[in-house]
Amino acid sequence: MIKKTVLAVLTFAACHHHPTVTNHKLDVAVVLTVRNDTDKPTVANFAFGADSVVLPTSWPNCVASAPLNCALPVPAHSSVELTAGQYLNATLAFDAGVGCGATKAELNMNNPKWYNTLDISLVDGYSNKVTIASDDKTLGPPLGREGNEKVYGLFPLGCDICTARQNPPCGMKPGGSGCKAGTQYKPDVPCQYQGAKMGGGSNVTVSLVK
Repeated sequence: MIKKTVLAVLTFAACHHHPTVTNHKLDVAVVLTVRNDTDKPTVANFAFGADSVVLPTSWPNCVASAPLNCALPVPAHSSVELTAGQYLNATLAFDAGVGCGATKAELNMNNPKWYNTLDISLVDGYSNKVTIASDDKTLGPPLGREGNEKVYGLFPLGCDICTARQNPPCGMKPGGSGCKAGTQYKPDVPCQYQGAKMGGGSNVTVSLVK
């Protein structure tokens, strides 16, 4: 799930609501690149939000397994470019389903009524190291399952509100150990990136790294 903000000063809140969007297409080409920088082939498993205009049927090379899910094979040391010029609300995990135990890349791109919001989430667990790059910012990678309190653009393990485990999923217990310092709306290190342009329009690269 993508975590959206309300104002610039609240950029890194763990909120899950987004303004309603209509079928929207940008005037510029926008690309989501999925990279595999490891020595083994991987599969990027996507789960799309119900309001996403980009869907599995938008990407012929992403094999649909359900109306809102698809799997994208990515060979070792290679990348796949996906057209993302319309509103995209999706979460992806490499070599695992989008759920408990997986490192997730959460993408909310090209919403005409908001900015791009991106983050790496260990809220449901940790499986591998992932980065997200957009404009001049790189989010992640996680250092491992633990020790991610200072990693930019990343929700640490189980930390569903960035600075605490308020209602953590997947059998984790509430608490604040291992989460970011500060407050939910002003953590010392941001858990989420917000783009500078209303409506998005920036290319994004999600990478599986060693």
